[in-house]
Amino acid sequence: MKPDIKQTSRRRFLTTTGAAAAAPLVLPASRLFGADAPSKVVRLGHIGVGGRGTGLLRNFITRGGARSVAVADPFRHRRERAAELIKKAQGEAPTVFSDFRELLADPSIDAVVIATPDHWHVPIGLAAVRAGKDVYLEKPLGYTMSQNKAMLDACKKHDRVFQYGTQQRSQEIMKRGIELVLNGAIGEVERIEVWAPAGRGGGSLDEIPVPEGLDYDMYIGPAPMKPCTRDRITSKASWYCSDYAIGFIAGWGAHPLDISIWGMNHDQQGPYKLRGKGTFATPDALFDTLTNWDVDIEFAKGIQMRFMSDDIAKQIVGKYRKNWCGDGTTFFGPKGWVSLSRGGYAASNRDWFRTVHGADAKRVDYHKNYYQAFVDAVREHRPSVAPIEDAVRSDAMSHLSLLAIESGKEVVWDPKAYRIVSPEPLNQRMSRPVRGNWAQS
Repeated sequence: MKPDIKQTSRRRFLTTTGAAAAAPLVLPASRLFGADAPSKVVRLGHIGVGGRGTGLLRNFITRGGARSVAVADPFRHRRERAAELIKKAQGEAPTVFSDFRELLADPSIDAVVIATPDHWHVPIGLAAVRAGKDVYLEKPLGYTMSQNKAMLDACKKHDRVFQYGTQQRSQEIMKRGIELVLNGAIGEVERIEVWAPAGRGGGSLDEIPVPEGLDYDMYIGPAPMKPCTRDRITSKASWYCSDYAIGFIAGWGAHPLDISIWGMNHDQQGPYKLRGKGTFATPDALFDTLTNWDVDIEFAKGIQMRFMSDDIAKQIVGKYRKNWCGDGTTFFGPKGWVSLSRGGYAASNRDWFRTVHGADAKRVDYHKNYYQAFVDAVREHRPSVAPIEDAVRSDAMSHLSLLAIESGKEVVWDPKAYRIVSPEPLNQRMSRPVRGNWAQS
């Protein structure tokens, strides 16, 4: 069921500019016919402008062929701050909302950039594509696997452009490393190691008054209604509290897992198996998601993957890679290995990174500026450099790893059927209860 639009006192209005309208308007040819022509400029709305959302906004307001025209956030000070940034950069203030549904109701907005807490990602993404908007969505994808499937189906049904917030695909060294693997530098991939920063515990459960300027009901949205606390309304809760996220196994795991599938299909060859163990934060604090994990994944064609938190991975990866980074993806084959991280890279033969591939080499879709890539994809209505299909694939590994740890069982996943083969009862945990009218369908 689609969410009901709540009543609001805000009224839209149009400003008339009689004197200005009467004056002659002269525009250069580039503004009339080029990429910045009004008919080709992508009008962006920004939903969620906290720390990450503001970072994205700073990138998008400098992109050619796009204008940021609207902002929605339940925190008044955040949306006002974002509006000032846009006005300073573009010379014109955006429309500002506390309720994202009002932003989506504007037919002049072409695309939205969603950078909310995790539990809001898919509900807002679904509402956006149903409203005819293209979507840039921060990682991780969904709070549940059923949300992920709903987002995939909606993007296809409504023919919308989707780009996942896995910006490492615009790091040139990542592209070079993946193309080395694709073109046989290490031989056939035999195994993969993936690691990401561990989670954390803590977080106050002491109730405080809802801060002035915060629409707390909108902030909580589809999550269970709980008392406001100092830490519940911070980014840390959106990363580590199970009311809003499944933890850093997805929140950070999304990045190196995305690299592990980029340009490849080992996870799509048939059912694969997962076994894992991990530790959860103490239950007497707000942050209660997984703090560390160690998961073995066996893909259908024999490729093995080990997915770990960085505290476990450091000793293992350090045996072959000297420039340790807290996240990464290493591919192993009979000829050697290639290891890629946001903060560095390594290989059994570093000269491989000087390789110049021929015209017939295998390539990945690449753009040196991740944010311009989205604007261009929207303007040309073509697939993005990080499409919804890849987002669903990598996010599934995080969710399935968590289920394997929680259940203590070997989990067998069929990616084609989008179903857990065994233990079959775990399919019931592919969705969770949703508060109010925020169900995804």
